[in-house]
Parts: sequence; structure tokens; C-alpha cells
Amino acid sequence: MTPTTRNKLGHRMGARGGRTRQALLDAGSALLRERHFGAVRTADIAQAAGVSAASFYTYFSAVDDVVLALCEAATDDCNTLARHLQGDWSGDRAFAAARAYVADTLAMWRIHGHALRIEHMLADQGQTAFIDSRVRRLRRLHLALERRIAEARAGGRQPEGLDPRLASYQVANMVESMADGFDLLLRADTAEAVLDTTAHMVVRLTTGR
Repeated sequence: MTPTTRNKLGHRMGARGGRTRQALLDAGSALLRERHFGAVRTADIAQAAGVSAASFYTYFSAVDDVVLALCEAATDDCNTLARHLQGDWSGDRAFAAARAYVADTLAMWRIHGHALRIEHMLADQGQTAFIDSRVRRLRRLHLALERRIAEARAGGRQPEGLDPRLASYQVANMVESMADGFDLLLRADTAEAVLDTTAHMVVRLTTGR
């Protein structure tokens, strides 16, 4: 991810400006963990960051912009997930790789989930900036899943009518849904059962085995 070097006004940021922007992001992140998205105001973020309300608008236009920046920060972690879909998936290696992918997705959601839930909500409402954010964040993972599924279809392990591109979206959505609702799933199952079952589903859906 390319670091942000200019503020919202287009001015190049120095070290002090970078620290102020990061303080606003940290404050926004903390507030969004505690409150519903609609209950967080720009003034709240500025106060929590220890800057004036006017200073907020030097770096962001609205709370939405803070959320987008937090989602952008999640992209680096999300991009690393694709490595689990690469390499040797023969035999038991497929389950081990899928299990690592599922576990790392959960770890990413533990860190960034408060922002990603808002990304999902606003993308589902049709807000273009959040649709684009979600597409960028998941692009590398979708491509890795699509290649794996297309390989299985070419080998006769997936039906001809299955579209690898669409299937890749469904697999990624399933794993993110598990991570989002993990605590609720723990009310009926163990963590190991949730992770193992999800990993088995990933293997079946991607490899046809």
C-alpha cells in the first residue's frame, strides 16, 4: 500500500502532519470499536485525538473517509491471504493451507473487523467508495481462489456450469462471514471445530475433493 503523503487539501504532509493524521485514525478506530457507526461524529474523533475540530477537515472530509482509510490499512493484511492458495495443494496439504487461510482471515478480522463491517454495510447500500474499497481489498484473494477453482474444473473435479470467478467470491464471502460471526459460532461449537469445518468447506469448494 502506498503511504499517504498529502492531506485532504492536497498539501504535502511532513512528519508532524503524518502524526496528526495517524492520531485521528487511531482515535476513529477506537471510537468505532465502542460505538455504532452512526453515533461517531467528526468532533468526537478530533476531541479523542487531541486536535481541533477544524484540524480534522485538513485530513478527512467526514467519518466515512476515516473508515475508508482504516479499510485501506486492512488491505495489506488481506493481501497476504492469497499466499495460502498458492503452492502445492495435493493430498493433506490442501487442508493445511486452507486451515491457515481461514485462521489468518480470523486474525485479520480481529484487528480490522470494526472497519470492515462498516465497509460491508455501506457497500451493500451501494456506496461506490466502499464498493471500490472492498474490490481492492479482496482482488488478490479472489484471483488466487479463481485460479484454484478453474484448475479443478479443468481437471474434471468441478461441474462445467460452475463459474470460477463467481465461485471465488462466494468462498471468500463465506470465510469472511465466519470471521465476522466467530464469537456467535462459539456459543455452539469450539474454535477448533469452527476453523476446521470452514477449512474443509474451502477445500471442497475450491478443489472439488
